[in-house]
Amino acid sequence: MDTRDVAPFLLEDIEFDPGHSLRLTDWAELVPVLQAAGREGNGYTWEGIARLLVARDLSDAAEQLEHDSESGMFAVYSSNRAALEALGALMSDLYRSPERMAAFLASVDPDLFDD
Repeated sequence: MDTRDVAPFLLEDIEFDPGHSLRLTDWAELVPVLQAAGREGNGYTWEGIARLLVARDLSDAAEQLEHDSESGMFAVYSSNRAALEALGALMSDLYRSPERMAAFLASVDPDLFDD
């Protein structure tokens, strides 16, 4: 998969274990949508979104993903590149549609976030 397929997320092979990363460092255009839903709009918000998407759509891959986000960066690592590609596609689809993002955030329990 080309990284453009998950844009604006960056899917990379990395030189250390576990071998692959999915990251996002700039989401300024979606901060108003995230904050309108009561979220901080930081890397931990994106990690919460990722965890919810994994639980809903990629539960078989959950144990293969290592989340390591910070306030200014969303990051998840895995030895399973296909799992990161699938997660990146789901997250990219939400990112590209502020309306879908708002609907998604309205549909989940806000207590599931730790941002």
